[in-house]
Amino acid sequence: MDICVWNRCNNRCVMCTNPEGFGDATNSEPYSYENVISRLDNVKQIRPDWENEPFCLTGGEPTSHPRFLDIVKELRRKYPKNEVMIASNGRMFAYPQFTKDFLAYDPFRIEVAVHGSDARKHDMITRVPGSFDQTMMGLRNILKYKQPWQELEIRVILLKLNLSDVGNIIEFISKEFPEVARVVLIFPEFEGMAGVNKHIVGVNYRDIKENVENLVNRWNSDKLEVRLYHFPLCALPPELWKYTWRTLREGEVTFLERCETCVYKKYCMGVHVEYLAEVGDEEFLPIEKKTVDIEEELDEKHFKYHPIKDIK
Repeated sequence: MDICVWNRCNNRCVMCTNPEGFGDATNSEPYSYENVISRLDNVKQIRPDWENEPFCLTGGEPTSHPRFLDIVKELRRKYPKNEVMIASNGRMFAYPQFTKDFLAYDPFRIEVAVHGSDARKHDMITRVPGSFDQTMMGLRNILKYKQPWQELEIRVILLKLNLSDVGNIIEFISKEFPEVARVVLIFPEFEGMAGVNKHIVGVNYRDIKENVENLVNRWNSDKLEVRLYHFPLCALPPELWKYTWRTLREGEVTFLERCETCVYKKYCMGVHVEYLAEVGDEEFLPIEKKTVDIEEELDEKHFKYHPIKDIK
Protein backbone atom coordinates (compact mmCIF):
# COMPACT_ATOMS: atom_id res chain seq x y z
CA MET A 1 0.00 0.00 0.00
CA ASP A 2 1.28 3.45 -0.90
CA ILE A 3 1.72 5.96 1.92
CA CYS A 4 2.36 9.49 0.67
CA VAL A 5 4.39 11.04 3.48
CA TRP A 6 5.30 14.43 1.95
CA ASN A 7 3.99 16.60 -0.86
CA ARG A 8 7.19 18.55 -1.54
CA CYS A 9 10.20 17.53 -3.61
CA ASN A 10 13.75 18.74 -4.27
CA ASN A 11 13.37 17.87 -7.98
CA ARG A 12 10.92 19.35 -10.48
CA CYS A 13 10.59 16.40 -12.85
CA VAL A 14 8.90 17.18 -16.12
CA MET A 15 6.90 13.91 -16.01
CA CYS A 16 5.88 14.03 -12.32
CA THR A 17 2.50 12.36 -11.83
CA ASN A 18 1.55 14.82 -9.09
CA PRO A 19 -0.60 17.77 -10.21
CA GLU A 20 0.67 21.29 -10.61
CA GLY A 21 0.77 23.04 -7.26
CA PHE A 22 0.80 19.78 -5.27
CA GLY A 23 4.23 20.59 -3.87
CA ASP A 24 3.38 24.07 -2.63
CA ALA A 25 4.37 24.70 0.98
CA THR A 26 0.80 25.85 1.67
CA ASN A 27 -0.40 22.29 0.94
CA SER A 28 1.93 20.55 3.38
CA GLU A 29 -0.25 20.45 6.50
CA PRO A 30 -1.93 17.09 5.59
CA TYR A 31 1.58 15.63 5.56
CA SER A 32 2.67 16.86 8.97
CA TYR A 33 4.24 14.25 11.22
CA GLU A 34 1.06 14.04 13.29
CA ASN A 35 -1.19 13.56 10.26
CA VAL A 36 1.03 10.92 8.69
CA ILE A 37 1.13 8.95 11.96
CA SER A 38 -2.66 9.24 12.20
CA ARG A 39 -2.97 7.72 8.73
CA LEU A 40 -0.67 4.89 9.74
CA ASP A 41 -2.88 4.24 12.77
CA ASN A 42 -5.94 4.01 10.49
CA VAL A 43 -4.45 1.40 8.13
CA LYS A 44 -5.74 -1.51 10.22
CA GLN A 45 -9.27 -0.14 10.01
CA ILE A 46 -9.36 0.58 6.28
CA ARG A 47 -7.23 -2.30 5.00
CA PRO A 48 -8.30 -5.67 6.40
CA ASP A 49 -5.47 -7.33 4.46
CA TRP A 50 -2.81 -5.04 5.96
CA GLU A 51 -0.78 -7.91 7.45
CA ASN A 52 0.11 -9.21 3.98
CA GLU A 53 0.74 -5.87 2.32
CA PRO A 54 4.06 -4.04 1.96
CA PHE A 55 4.22 -0.32 2.71
CA CYS A 56 5.66 1.90 -0.02
CA LEU A 57 6.62 5.39 1.11
CA THR A 58 6.04 7.97 -1.61
CA GLY A 59 5.78 11.72 -2.14
CA GLY A 60 6.74 14.25 -3.44
CA GLU A 61 10.12 13.15 -2.22
CA PRO A 62 9.49 11.28 1.04
CA THR A 63 13.05 11.59 2.34
CA SER A 64 12.81 15.40 2.30
CA HIS A 65 10.13 15.36 5.01
CA PRO A 66 11.63 17.21 8.00
CA ARG A 67 10.70 14.28 10.28
CA PHE A 68 11.11 11.45 7.81
CA LEU A 69 13.24 9.23 10.05
CA ASP A 70 10.78 9.68 12.91
CA ILE A 71 7.98 8.54 10.59
CA VAL A 72 9.94 5.44 9.56
CA LYS A 73 10.68 4.68 13.21
CA GLU A 74 6.95 4.78 14.05
CA LEU A 75 6.05 2.75 10.97
CA ARG A 76 8.48 0.04 12.04
CA ARG A 77 7.16 0.10 15.61
CA LYS A 78 3.54 -0.23 14.53
CA TYR A 79 4.11 -2.72 11.71
CA PRO A 80 7.33 -4.61 12.50
CA LYS A 81 6.63 -7.55 10.18
CA ASN A 82 5.48 -5.72 7.05
CA GLU A 83 7.88 -5.09 4.19
CA VAL A 84 8.82 -1.43 3.80
CA MET A 85 9.83 0.10 0.48
CA ILE A 86 10.55 3.65 -0.59
CA ALA A 87 10.26 5.39 -3.95
CA SER A 88 12.90 8.12 -4.04
CA ASN A 89 15.05 10.32 -6.25
CA GLY A 90 18.00 9.19 -4.10
CA ARG A 91 19.41 12.63 -3.37
CA MET A 92 19.10 12.58 0.43
CA PHE A 93 21.11 9.37 0.49
CA ALA A 94 24.11 11.45 -0.58
CA TYR A 95 24.43 12.15 3.15
CA PRO A 96 26.12 9.10 4.74
CA GLN A 97 24.64 9.48 8.22
CA PHE A 98 21.11 9.82 6.87
CA THR A 99 21.64 6.69 4.77
CA LYS A 100 22.92 4.67 7.73
CA ASP A 101 20.11 5.88 9.98
CA PHE A 102 17.44 4.96 7.42
CA LEU A 103 18.88 1.55 6.64
CA ALA A 104 18.91 0.75 10.36
CA TYR A 105 15.10 0.58 10.17
CA ASP A 106 15.52 -2.36 7.79
CA PRO A 107 13.62 -1.33 4.66
CA PHE A 108 13.12 -4.18 2.21
CA ARG A 109 13.74 -2.16 -0.94
CA ILE A 110 14.86 1.30 -2.03
CA GLU A 111 13.64 2.34 -5.48
CA VAL A 112 15.66 5.17 -7.05
CA ALA A 113 14.81 6.85 -10.35
CA VAL A 114 17.58 7.56 -12.88
CA HIS A 115 16.55 9.58 -15.93
CA GLY A 116 19.75 9.91 -17.96
CA SER A 117 23.17 8.38 -18.48
CA ASP A 118 24.93 11.65 -17.61
CA ALA A 119 24.28 14.85 -15.70
CA ARG A 120 23.07 16.87 -18.68
CA LYS A 121 20.43 14.32 -19.72
CA HIS A 122 19.27 13.48 -16.19
CA ASP A 123 19.11 17.09 -14.99
CA MET A 124 17.19 18.13 -18.12
CA ILE A 125 14.34 15.90 -16.91
CA THR A 126 14.56 16.69 -13.17
CA ARG A 127 15.04 20.39 -14.00
CA VAL A 128 17.46 20.74 -11.08
CA PRO A 129 21.17 21.25 -11.84
CA GLY A 130 23.36 18.93 -9.79
CA SER A 131 20.62 16.37 -9.13
CA PHE A 132 22.41 13.65 -11.14
CA ASP A 133 25.64 13.95 -9.17
CA GLN A 134 23.77 13.88 -5.87
CA THR A 135 21.71 10.86 -6.92
CA MET A 136 24.86 8.98 -7.95
CA MET A 137 26.42 9.74 -4.57
CA GLY A 138 23.23 8.50 -2.93
CA LEU A 139 23.36 5.21 -4.85
CA ARG A 140 26.96 4.67 -3.78
CA ASN A 141 26.08 5.27 -0.13
CA ILE A 142 23.12 2.88 -0.25
CA LEU A 143 25.28 0.13 -1.72
CA LYS A 144 28.02 0.86 0.79
CA TYR A 145 25.85 0.68 3.91
CA LYS A 146 22.95 -1.66 3.06
CA GLN A 147 22.63 -5.21 4.35
CA PRO A 148 22.64 -8.18 1.94
CA TRP A 149 18.87 -8.69 2.28
CA GLN A 150 18.11 -5.05 1.49
CA GLU A 151 17.54 -4.32 -2.20
CA LEU A 152 18.43 -1.33 -4.33
CA GLU A 153 16.31 -1.07 -7.45
CA ILE A 154 16.93 1.44 -10.27
CA ARG A 155 13.88 2.73 -12.11
CA VAL A 156 13.93 4.24 -15.59
CA ILE A 157 10.77 5.93 -16.85
CA LEU A 158 10.51 5.64 -20.64
CA LEU A 159 10.04 9.13 -22.04
CA LYS A 160 10.29 10.81 -25.39
CA LEU A 161 13.15 12.79 -23.84
CA ASN A 162 15.28 9.79 -22.82
CA LEU A 163 14.13 6.84 -24.94
CA SER A 164 17.24 6.90 -27.14
CA ASP A 165 19.38 7.02 -23.98
CA VAL A 166 17.84 4.13 -22.03
CA GLY A 167 20.37 1.59 -23.31
CA ASN A 168 23.16 3.93 -22.21
CA ILE A 169 21.51 4.32 -18.79
CA ILE A 170 21.41 0.56 -18.25
CA GLU A 171 24.99 0.18 -19.47
CA PHE A 172 26.10 2.93 -17.08
CA ILE A 173 24.28 1.28 -14.18
CA SER A 174 25.72 -2.16 -14.96
CA LYS A 175 29.25 -0.73 -14.94
CA GLU A 176 29.00 1.73 -12.06
CA PHE A 177 26.57 -0.15 -9.82
CA PRO A 178 26.76 -3.88 -10.62
CA GLU A 179 25.40 -4.73 -7.15
CA VAL A 180 21.89 -3.33 -7.83
CA ALA A 181 19.11 -5.89 -7.60
CA ARG A 182 17.45 -4.93 -10.86
CA VAL A 183 16.51 -2.27 -13.39
CA VAL A 184 12.81 -1.54 -13.92
CA LEU A 185 11.60 0.01 -17.16
CA ILE A 186 8.40 1.92 -16.51
CA PHE A 187 5.84 3.12 -19.01
CA PRO A 188 4.81 6.63 -17.91
CA GLU A 189 1.46 7.49 -16.37
CA PHE A 190 -0.22 10.46 -18.05
CA GLU A 191 -1.26 12.09 -14.79
CA GLY A 192 -0.42 15.40 -13.16
CA MET A 193 2.49 17.21 -14.80
CA ALA A 194 3.11 14.21 -17.08
CA GLY A 195 -0.31 14.87 -18.59
CA VAL A 196 0.36 18.61 -18.90
CA ASN A 197 3.73 17.91 -20.56
CA LYS A 198 2.64 14.92 -22.64
CA HIS A 199 3.72 16.68 -25.83
CA ILE A 200 7.37 16.52 -24.74
CA VAL A 201 7.42 13.33 -22.64
CA GLY A 202 4.63 11.19 -24.07
CA VAL A 203 5.25 7.88 -25.85
CA ASN A 204 2.86 5.17 -26.95
CA TYR A 205 3.16 1.41 -26.67
CA ARG A 206 3.28 0.81 -30.40
CA ASP A 207 6.26 3.07 -31.01
CA ILE A 208 8.42 1.72 -28.18
CA LYS A 209 7.62 -2.00 -28.53
CA GLU A 210 10.73 -2.87 -30.56
CA ASN A 211 12.94 -0.67 -28.40
CA VAL A 212 11.77 -2.37 -25.20
CA GLU A 213 12.22 -5.82 -26.73
CA ASN A 214 15.81 -5.03 -27.68
CA LEU A 215 16.60 -3.61 -24.24
CA VAL A 216 15.26 -6.62 -22.34
CA ASN A 217 16.89 -9.15 -24.64
CA ARG A 218 20.23 -7.37 -24.34
CA TRP A 219 20.35 -6.64 -20.63
CA ASN A 220 18.33 -9.20 -18.65
CA SER A 221 20.67 -11.78 -17.19
CA ASP A 222 21.55 -13.63 -14.01
CA LYS A 223 23.59 -10.58 -12.99
CA LEU A 224 21.04 -7.88 -13.83
CA GLU A 225 17.32 -8.52 -13.69
CA VAL A 226 15.05 -6.37 -15.87
CA ARG A 227 11.38 -5.83 -15.10
CA LEU A 228 8.61 -4.09 -17.04
CA TYR A 229 5.95 -2.05 -15.22
CA HIS A 230 2.66 -0.69 -16.62
CA PHE A 231 2.59 -2.83 -19.77
CA PRO A 232 -0.58 -4.59 -21.02
CA LEU A 233 0.29 -7.99 -22.48
CA CYS A 234 -0.94 -7.21 -25.99
CA ALA A 235 1.54 -4.30 -26.12
CA LEU A 236 4.47 -6.76 -25.95
CA PRO A 237 5.63 -9.90 -27.73
CA PRO A 238 4.84 -13.05 -25.67
CA GLU A 239 8.51 -13.73 -24.90
CA LEU A 240 8.54 -10.56 -22.76
CA TRP A 241 5.41 -11.36 -20.73
CA LYS A 242 7.38 -13.03 -17.94
CA TYR A 243 9.09 -9.69 -17.24
CA THR A 244 5.80 -7.81 -16.70
CA TRP A 245 4.60 -6.90 -13.22
CA ARG A 246 1.25 -5.51 -12.11
CA THR A 247 1.94 -2.52 -9.85
CA LEU A 248 -0.91 -0.10 -10.56
CA ARG A 249 -3.92 0.12 -8.25
CA GLU A 250 -7.23 -1.28 -9.46
CA GLY A 251 -8.82 2.14 -9.83
CA GLU A 252 -6.03 3.31 -12.15
CA VAL A 253 -6.50 0.61 -14.79
CA THR A 254 -9.39 -0.81 -16.77
CA PHE A 255 -10.16 -3.42 -19.40
CA LEU A 256 -11.83 -2.62 -22.69
CA GLU A 257 -14.98 -4.44 -23.68
CA ARG A 258 -13.02 -6.29 -26.36
CA CYS A 259 -10.59 -7.57 -23.71
CA GLU A 260 -13.26 -10.04 -22.55
CA THR A 261 -12.39 -12.31 -25.48
CA CYS A 262 -8.65 -12.36 -24.72
CA VAL A 263 -7.51 -15.80 -23.56
CA TYR A 264 -4.72 -14.23 -21.46
CA LYS A 265 -6.80 -11.57 -19.70
CA LYS A 266 -6.34 -12.98 -16.19
CA TYR A 267 -2.57 -12.41 -16.46
CA CYS A 268 -2.86 -8.82 -17.73
CA MET A 269 -2.88 -5.60 -15.72
CA GLY A 270 -5.27 -3.87 -18.14
CA VAL A 271 -4.73 -0.36 -19.51
CA HIS A 272 -4.15 2.82 -17.55
CA VAL A 273 -7.33 4.92 -17.72
CA GLU A 274 -5.40 8.13 -18.32
CA TYR A 275 -3.62 6.56 -21.28
CA LEU A 276 -6.97 5.76 -22.87
CA ALA A 277 -8.11 9.33 -22.28
CA GLU A 278 -4.95 10.88 -23.76
CA VAL A 279 -3.96 8.42 -26.51
CA GLY A 280 -6.95 6.18 -27.23
CA ASP A 281 -7.49 2.43 -27.49
CA GLU A 282 -6.70 1.50 -31.11
CA GLU A 283 -3.50 -0.42 -30.32
CA PHE A 284 -5.07 -2.82 -27.80
CA LEU A 285 -6.34 -5.97 -29.48
CA PRO A 286 -7.48 -9.15 -27.71
CA ILE A 287 -5.49 -12.34 -28.23
CA GLU A 288 -8.33 -14.72 -29.05
CA LYS A 289 -6.31 -17.86 -29.76
CA LYS A 290 -3.79 -19.48 -27.46
CA THR A 291 -0.30 -18.86 -28.85
CA VAL A 292 1.94 -19.82 -25.90
CA ASP A 293 1.66 -21.88 -22.72
CA ILE A 294 2.12 -20.02 -19.45
CA GLU A 295 3.76 -21.25 -16.29
CA GLU A 296 1.86 -19.47 -13.53
CA GLU A 297 3.12 -18.14 -10.24
CA LEU A 298 1.33 -20.53 -7.88
CA ASP A 299 1.61 -18.48 -4.70
CA GLU A 300 -1.40 -16.15 -4.41
CA LYS A 301 0.66 -13.17 -3.26
CA HIS A 302 3.15 -13.52 -6.11
CA PHE A 303 0.39 -14.13 -8.65
CA LYS A 304 -1.19 -10.80 -7.70
CA TYR A 305 1.87 -8.83 -8.79
CA HIS A 306 3.72 -11.20 -11.13
CA PRO A 307 1.30 -13.78 -12.52
CA ILE A 308 3.51 -15.15 -15.31
CA LYS A 309 6.52 -17.08 -14.06
CA ASP A 310 7.63 -18.22 -17.51
CA ILE A 311 6.54 -18.90 -21.07
CA LYS A 312 6.64 -22.54 -22.15
